[in-house]
Amino acid sequence: MTRVRDTGYIESGQRLIQPKKLEWNQHELLVAAERAELRNTGWPIGLVLQRPGLAPVPTPDGIEARLSHYSSEQTEDFWSFRKDGSYYVSRLFEEDFSKPQFTSSEGHPERYVWFDVRIWRIAEVFLHSATLYRELGIPPAEPYALDVNHRGLEAREFYVSNPSRFVRRGRICRSPEVTWKREVTQDYVISNLKSLVGEVASNLFVLFDFAQVSQDVVDGIVDEFLHSKV
Repeated sequence: MTRVRDTGYIESGQRLIQPKKLEWNQHELLVAAERAELRNTGWPIGLVLQRPGLAPVPTPDGIEARLSHYSSEQTEDFWSFRKDGSYYVSRLFEEDFSKPQFTSSEGHPERYVWFDVRIWRIAEVFLHSATLYRELGIPPAEPYALDVNHRGLEAREFYVSNPSRFVRRGRICRSPEVTWKREVTQDYVISNLKSLVGEVASNLFVLFDFAQVSQDVVDGIVDEFLHSKV
């Protein structure tokens, strides 16, 4: 996958552990992907477009899509949905293509993560994973393996996109990536969304010189996501 140098991204992979149906065709996968879109942002994770060059394409193993945006042909989201029900999606950090709409007394870091946006995207990944399998006809109690990973972290500073949320400056990440893996079900994700998001977010934020965000703040951002419609 072509990427702009030094960009970061969130990626997620999911697979059924003991599927009762062993294979879906490309048409079934496409319908499920379209119905699973979460319209909480203008550019949701797992977006399905119909424009030439951006629309999903069939492959021998399933379907996939590469979605260029941010006014650059080199930047892209990517997702792949295979016939065995496994799904992979990657989403570039918005931070690498946008600047905060405020200036702190210390200026802006050169490379950063916005903790509030990261929480929002983690929530989106979890909810999309459950919605995708619901639309594929998977029973809500059937377990699946889910990975949520953040890459391109090294030398970034812990920061925020919203000036109403304060962060202490100078917290730098020295690790290139962090991974999270677990078996879940659709029911579990829906019932425990906030705690799961908090778990993944804490796993990420601690790498920035032990940065912490309270669960109350996480819960509030997840609520913003759930009630946002575009």
